[in-house]
Amino acid sequence: MIKEYARWGYKNNRKLIGFFQFIGGMGLIIGVKYSVILSITSFFFIIMMFFAVFVRIKIKDNIINILPAITYLILNITILYNSLS
Repeated sequence: MIKEYARWGYKNNRKLIGFFQFIGGMGLIIGVKYSVILSITSFFFIIMMFFAVFVRIKIKDNIINILPAITYLILNITILYNSLS
């Protein structure tokens, strides 16, 4: 993963990004009980995954490498939609 973060241009930010991903994962788990936390967490994951897709397009990754980020983006859009309805 260290090489991947360097390839994406975020070599110096990998620990911070990992920390936010961990906090976000905890937010999704806690959000099962508290829908407000679920909505907020999924919204921030949508932003994170949107930028992940953008970065992968910017560095000219192929579609196979972009698909996981797109999948997580769609998943979090679905979570946010369902948590608001």
